[in-house]
Amino acid sequence: MQVALLVGLCIVFYFFALDRPELRKPDEIRYAQVAREIVDGGDWISMHLRGQPYVDKPPLFFWLIAGSSYLWGSVTPFSARFPSALLGSLTVLIVFFMGKALYDSRTGFLAALVLATSFGFARFSNRANIDATLTFFTTASFFSFLQWYRWNKEGSVRQKDVRRLSIYGFYVSMALATLTKGPIGFLVPLMPSLIFLLIQKDWRGIKGMRLLPGLGIFLAIVLCWYVPAVLKGGETFLHQTLFHKTIDYYSQGLDHPKPIYFYLANFPASFLPWSLFLPGAMVYGYFGWRERKSKEVLFVFTWFIVIFLFLSFSLAKRNLYLLPLYPGASLIVSKLWGDFISNQTRDIRREWISFPVYALVGLIFVLGLIILLAVSKRLPSYFLGTLPITAFFIFGSWVVFFLYRSKRYASAFFLLVGIMAVGFFYIEHFLFLWDGQLKSARFVFSLIREEFGLFFP
Repeated sequence: MQVALLVGLCIVFYFFALDRPELRKPDEIRYAQVAREIVDGGDWISMHLRGQPYVDKPPLFFWLIAGSSYLWGSVTPFSARFPSALLGSLTVLIVFFMGKALYDSRTGFLAALVLATSFGFARFSNRANIDATLTFFTTASFFSFLQWYRWNKEGSVRQKDVRRLSIYGFYVSMALATLTKGPIGFLVPLMPSLIFLLIQKDWRGIKGMRLLPGLGIFLAIVLCWYVPAVLKGGETFLHQTLFHKTIDYYSQGLDHPKPIYFYLANFPASFLPWSLFLPGAMVYGYFGWRERKSKEVLFVFTWFIVIFLFLSFSLAKRNLYLLPLYPGASLIVSKLWGDFISNQTRDIRREWISFPVYALVGLIFVLGLIILLAVSKRLPSYFLGTLPITAFFIFGSWVVFFLYRSKRYASAFFLLVGIMAVGFFYIEHFLFLWDGQLKSARFVFSLIREEFGLFFP
């Protein structure tokens, strides 16, 4: 039942309006064009953009768009966005099964809902963007590692073959992530997984990871494309892909240089509304780990913290680069909410939930009023179109407040999920399709910023 509900949510949430008429600049247009030149030219090894060699990214995402375009007849906005929507939905399901394996079915369900309705993840699962695909493969790699680790600790002879397949799934997923976005594809899963075992001084576990045969499988998959690509592209291609687009990009921030603290401000905005609960959830998880030495908590924390620090030290930064963090962050938040709803433990301080809930209620209420005032003043012809969603925000925020005050915590949580889902769905799929001027929520947010001097991501 839970899986069916998640599938239904993802279909409505991610697939409903993939055929929005215009691709967004710059990424969607660029990636769709690369895929179009694969389809038109038949060259699946060397990527091209407007007839020139394109070496910025490996080919897997472009292959997916090209395959989607064959499936749907041509390269269209729908076919270009379809892989992101599909793999974003599958990531939601993986998080459900991870939460179920780490904790229980309820927590897994909450984690999947948190991920699906977090602003940044929903946004990029509706777009022709590489990072939703990368997030699917890195999350699949973490899930394979988790399954292997759990079964390895159980030591069941009957599960020997399953354990072997799981650890090899770890390397296969890393290879596909690398073919999606380069070295970041194997660094994101490999570093936290090894550090997780090192923290526990689990030398037997590191040996059991089958690093040599696993890396052999990894290299075999990656080199199936990379060797022919180097033979076709020559020394220039080799230098661009091994150094310029990897080491130089990380250390020098060639395209998007940002300060080291950039993600401290931007990740909370992109992970709204659930980022408000993340500090309390991390404190709760830390104290729970310190008292019970929970390996489940340690695994998720290592996943989140190691990747956050690694990406923060890179000079090249964009909000979407943190997308592989979202599944881990969703698991952290869902553990707090799950235990709070079920009242399983007295270790939770109510203010860890109460303060974020009240802040979120106020934010939703004020946001509804501000959007209504800004649009009525600057775009009066769209006032009637804005009215339903702003009324929903204002009314929904009050209902959440009263549900929470009445200690109907589960109802308050699911209504918050509903507000995020309906709000994002309405904004992305209706309001901004009415006129070419209104192409995305960014237009209204910039309008509000100009009118009221407020910050929006």
